[in-house]
Amino acid sequence: MQSGPLQGRYSKAVMAFMAVLLFFMVLGDIIIARHQRNFLFSRAEEQVRRDLQLMAVNFLEPSLKYDYDWINGFVRRWGEEHPEVVRLAAIDPEGRDLFAFSRPAEAAKVFLVEEKVHFQGKKLLTLQMVASSGEVDALLRKLHWQLGLASFFLTAIAGIALWFTLRRIAFAPLEKEIGLRLETEQKLAAAHHRLEERVRERTADLEDANLLLQKEVAVRHAAEEQFARLHREYELILKSAGEGIYGLDTEGRITFVNLAGLQILGYDEAELTGKHLHDFRHHVRWDGEPYGREDCPVCVAYGEGRKKRGGESYFARKDGAVFPVEFVCTPLVEGETVMGTVVVFEDITVRKQAERDLLALTETLERRVMERTARLDAANLELRETLGQLEQTQAQLVQSGKMAALGDLVAGVAHEINTPVGVGVTAASHLENKTREIVLLYGEGRMKRGDLDRYLALCQDAARLIFSNLHRAAELIRSFKQVAVDQSGEGRRTFRVKEYLAEVCLSLRPVLKNTGHRLEISCPEDLELNSYPGALSQIVTNFITNSLTHAYDGDQAGALLVEIGLEGGNVRFRYSDDGKGMTEDLVSHAFDPFFTTNREKGGSGLGLHIVYNLVTQKLLGSITCESKPGKGTSFVLLFPAAIPGGVSHGGVS
Repeated sequence: MQSGPLQGRYSKAVMAFMAVLLFFMVLGDIIIARHQRNFLFSRAEEQVRRDLQLMAVNFLEPSLKYDYDWINGFVRRWGEEHPEVVRLAAIDPEGRDLFAFSRPAEAAKVFLVEEKVHFQGKKLLTLQMVASSGEVDALLRKLHWQLGLASFFLTAIAGIALWFTLRRIAFAPLEKEIGLRLETEQKLAAAHHRLEERVRERTADLEDANLLLQKEVAVRHAAEEQFARLHREYELILKSAGEGIYGLDTEGRITFVNLAGLQILGYDEAELTGKHLHDFRHHVRWDGEPYGREDCPVCVAYGEGRKKRGGESYFARKDGAVFPVEFVCTPLVEGETVMGTVVVFEDITVRKQAERDLLALTETLERRVMERTARLDAANLELRETLGQLEQTQAQLVQSGKMAALGDLVAGVAHEINTPVGVGVTAASHLENKTREIVLLYGEGRMKRGDLDRYLALCQDAARLIFSNLHRAAELIRSFKQVAVDQSGEGRRTFRVKEYLAEVCLSLRPVLKNTGHRLEISCPEDLELNSYPGALSQIVTNFITNSLTHAYDGDQAGALLVEIGLEGGNVRFRYSDDGKGMTEDLVSHAFDPFFTTNREKGGSGLGLHIVYNLVTQKLLGSITCESKPGKGTSFVLLFPAAIPGGVSHGGVS
């Protein structure tokens, strides 16, 4: 029997196997324990860092308000409520402890984490926490024991199983011994596989935990980036604002001042931040005397806890200069609690100076308007006297009939007199309207310097126009007192158009006979109108005069054509010449008052404007102008053949 040597040989094999298995089990335990230790310490440090970051956010506003009592209380409460905290301190930028909490602990079993608090790029303080690693060490010791016991237990079971297996086959044939050995190896492999599965499961759990931690860190990082972006936008808004802006806490201390506010007041930021509003000469009376705290409009406004717009007030700069401002106080409310106040103010020195300049300008304007009005009154008086003389002369001519043989010449002279008088009256009326407009603007406080400049320019032009035309009319009246006739003074009546136009052409014979122009009238013989023949006469006269003045150069002879016909109940009147025509720009201004291209020859620019008013107001019709350079000019009128009865029609100024 060889059972003794065989058992000894298998015993050595079992012991060797158990030793190798135990070595790899211990090595696996060490790897798992080291990985778990790194994970636990990383998680503990990350938790401490998150706590410090939350504290940094909570400490930002109290730090800006210098509310260190609140920070000190918060630090102590936190330290007392968290037994793992060995030391928790707030350190100023010079490295001095502002507030600290500490408890005794072993130096080798702690770790340190720091977090800095910044505002607008400036470090306010540093938060420092020293935490105990006792909890982590306890978890690691527990894990070591669990892994050691598991390894020892699995190794013992494997050794015992192998021992009994070998003992049972010690006296079996060698083939059976080999088979049993293979079976034992398979069982050991299965046990090792199960161990690997447990390690993989543990590793997967650790990876899941690490993934959750990474997601939490990513969310925290995104929140920090959002906060930083909002903070940058807040700083840009404050720096870009043109008005001065500063904030106050509930005690009246200044928490921030924007760049415009510092420039307006003349202070540096360090001179104002943290100071009470009345630690410097801030809100003053108009004479520079500072307000008391109980009377200060800003203090009263933020004390009321509601938005308030201050009227005209005065601030004082660092150099003592007093300047006018307008300000608005807006409370910062969180829930129902007033956390502070934001004051927006604007330097209105330039605006006040502009108001004073405007007042002085207004007084000057009133004086100049009064002077101009006096001169216009004198001119109007002279005009009325001239018109009175003209009317008297016309009455004498009608009654006496002594100048019948000179009718054609009188009609031409009357037209010459009517033109400057009408121009003068129109200019005076236009100036009177503009005077009323400028007085209304001044009374409503809406007058601008540009309005005054345009009005004064208009006054100069109108005065020159009135004077020159009155002088021209006076000269004509003095020369031809006996030959004035008013063609536009007739009332409405029924008349034959062709016969009446023949009479008008007869009165124009003195004007046409030496020009070489040919005038043709195309009109049905029996066409009758119930309208204003005087208005029609003046329209034809003005058209012909306009053509003679503007359409032809030198001794050029032309053709003038008047075409009249009925279209339904309306009269279609077309006047045309074959002169040099007009550009589109001139056509667009043809009916504008005082617009003329021949002012150097005495043109007033009112002929076609009077025609337009007669057609649209007197005859209740419409008028259009068609012209091209070198193609002549035509005017098309459309007006009722019979003016409705009972309708009042205004004349032409």
